[in-house]
Amino acid sequence: MNTPRRKFIKKVTAGVAGMSVTSVFPFSHNFTFDQSESGSINPWIELSKEAYLKNAETISKMAKGNQIMAVLKNNAYGLGDVEVAKILDTSPHIHGFAMVKDSRCLSLRKSGVKKPILLMGDFSESLGEELIASNITLSIFSRESVEKILSLSVKTSHTIRVQLYFDTGLGRMGMPHHEPLDWAKELLSMENIEIDGMFSTLTTPEDFAIEQLQRFKELKDELQNLGVVIKNTHIAPSLSMLQLQDSHLDLVRPGILLHGSFPIAAMSESKNYPLQPTFRLRARVIRMEKLRKGDTIGFSRFYELPQDEWIATISIGWADGYNSGAENGAKVLIGDKLFPVVNVNASHCNVCVGTKKLIDVGAVATLIGPDRDEITPEGFAKSINGHNYLQINYKESIPKIVSDDFI
Repeated sequence: MNTPRRKFIKKVTAGVAGMSVTSVFPFSHNFTFDQSESGSINPWIELSKEAYLKNAETISKMAKGNQIMAVLKNNAYGLGDVEVAKILDTSPHIHGFAMVKDSRCLSLRKSGVKKPILLMGDFSESLGEELIASNITLSIFSRESVEKILSLSVKTSHTIRVQLYFDTGLGRMGMPHHEPLDWAKELLSMENIEIDGMFSTLTTPEDFAIEQLQRFKELKDELQNLGVVIKNTHIAPSLSMLQLQDSHLDLVRPGILLHGSFPIAAMSESKNYPLQPTFRLRARVIRMEKLRKGDTIGFSRFYELPQDEWIATISIGWADGYNSGAENGAKVLIGDKLFPVVNVNASHCNVCVGTKKLIDVGAVATLIGPDRDEITPEGFAKSINGHNYLQINYKESIPKIVSDDFI
């Protein structure tokens, strides 16, 4: 019986609870950043340039040397698509970038990104000519998208690069694999349309993924018989790339692997291919107060103090993307000590420091990072019975600090 992705993630998370998180990061948990740029009380994210470049190299080795179509959808899983793209744009292991929003494709190009950018979704007609002028590769994923691109081709003198997106079984996007390819002939008839590649997306169950691969190969053969020159084929997201070597094709298409985390079901692979943590989520302590036994914190009196304790308020909450489940077992690193989170609201969270005032207002709190197993993405996910895609909710407004340093 096939397991839906969401249920699959919940199911395997239970298995993660018994695993050592250090197996994911079997190396020194230290990388440093210059904090001089961040005197603000607002939360920020620190990114390691060296870690991203090392991960790109490692992932390419996993794929037997294939290049990477780096998926930076949803603001690079919450970590900053422009910032991450500008880092990876310098890597010889990166072929290009895959995005799902037209405006984000343009943002990457305007930021100076040079490598190919593929829009895996639809585009607004008002942005069509700008996308083409910016050398963004568009996707053919429905008959409506064929008509839209054919219409665009008569309005512009630029070459329109497209990739053919097929639904081989995921059911989300793409031309149904079983439908006739008559539309491909229309594309071939237009001199300024260039077919730059073809792709699909594998689902989780390995047995069905093999069937999807076969469907994809049959489509490729049919297109070649029509005279389409096929290059840049890709079908494997992170999990499929690790599970099924035959899925590597011309390119691999990882997302979360680039940020230093493995898909849950494939965490054991990290022993052979250690990825490096790429980010820290940080904020500052803005209040230190000694509360009394019996005092409560949060709406509905969520946490009741069992004794007199110092409580730190940190300037980050669920409205910033910090998961509210943190109040059910997560920890925060302040200085060299871990403290339990006891409440999360929209703009702030509270941690219990204990009976002694061990920290001061202005101290930096690391909520997610490589410094302790408990606060890595995997460690945080384990503490709240979640999964390590949680950073996808970090708000775009959180500032990013990119550093060359990695120690």
